[in-house]
Amino acid sequence: RVRFRSKQWYQRRVRAGEPIALFGIEGLDPMFVGMVGSTITAILTAWMFFIAYPTVRLTLSGAEVKGNYLERERDFNRRLNEYRCIEQAEVGHDDDYYGDKIRDLSDYRYWVRVQQIKHESANKRKEAKLFQFKNN
Repeated sequence: RVRFRSKQWYQRRVRAGEPIALFGIEGLDPMFVGMVGSTITAILTAWMFFIAYPTVRLTLSGAEVKGNYLERERDFNRRLNEYRCIEQAEVGHDDDYYGDKIRDLSDYRYWVRVQQIKHESANKRKEAKLFQFKNN
């Protein structure tokens, strides 16, 4: 049988300033438990903030680091624009036109190879159309 206790019973058991039992450890001061809990919460909140907002992290890390990061990003986007095949006859839903799926260097190399293959096939189609036009 489950015994329900009244609100007064709980208030008598845990009064302000009395030691409490937490995880089997008896005699913990409620203020200590509150400080440890708030410290852990603050650390987790800061960790999530810095993971979720890279721009804030770059701003706080300094101008030199931010400049290097932005320079690398501009260079990467320039390379994507340089190697991207824009003469595609058909674009499928699985094509990574903007390079969104690139996560590391091997993904980038694979993306460049795919774009080169698309360039070659587009050039072959152009040559075939030109050959047909000349023969007609």
